[in-house]
This record gives sequence, C-alpha cells and structure tokens, in this order.
Amino acid sequence: MEFTKLIAVAFIGTMLSVLFKKEKPEISMAIALITGVAIFTVSIYKINYVINCINDLTKKINISHMYFSTIIKIVGISYLMEFAIQMCKDSGEGAIATKLEFGGKVIILTLSFPILLSILNTIVNIIP
Repeated sequence: MEFTKLIAVAFIGTMLSVLFKKEKPEISMAIALITGVAIFTVSIYKINYVINCINDLTKKINISHMYFSTIIKIVGISYLMEFAIQMCKDSGEGAIATKLEFGGKVIILTLSFPILLSILNTIVNIIP
C-alpha cells in the first residue's frame, strides 16, 4: 500500500520538524523540505503509469499525440507549480508563492492556446 508509506513519511517528517522547531528552526525547515521532496518523488513515479496508458490509448484511437501530450504537460506543470507554491508558503515566502502562481497560470495558458485554436478552427469549419 503506497499511501501508507506516504503517510508514514509525512508523519515522521512532521514529528521531527516539530521537535526541532523551537531550538533549531533551520533544521526544522530542512526536514520539512526534505520530507516534501521525498513525498513528491514517490508520487511522481506513479504518474508514469498514467502516461503510458494515455500513450497506448492515443495509438488505439488514432488521435493526434500532440493533444494528449500537451494535456499531460499542463497537468504535470500544474502539479509541479502547486508543489513549489506550497514549498514557498511553508518557508514563509507568500509573496514569491503568489508570483509563482501567476507565472504558472501564464505558462499553462500558453501551452493550452494551440488546443484552443484547434477547437475554434474545427467549429469555424463546421459552421457553414
């Protein structure tokens, strides 16, 4: 059970972070960051299965791989940005987190724009 491992890592990291918080806040912050990165790393490997399934699906239904790869990139970027934003907030850098969130939204908009244009072109071609 993967989720029990994640919960155990989070629990141990949290307990260690709390223990060091008053006397050594810099160590507490480092423990929190390392715990977050460990959880993220374990979780990211699970996404590989989903990507492989989507690649197989695009081959079977003969849809352009560009659309699905763009969607996978958008989802990946949103997860990574959310992780980075939360790390900034945990470090007490809310202002940087806000700017990072804005930057992530701009990047996602830029990546999704070709799909939007393709949908609009399809609609224009359908309407007489």
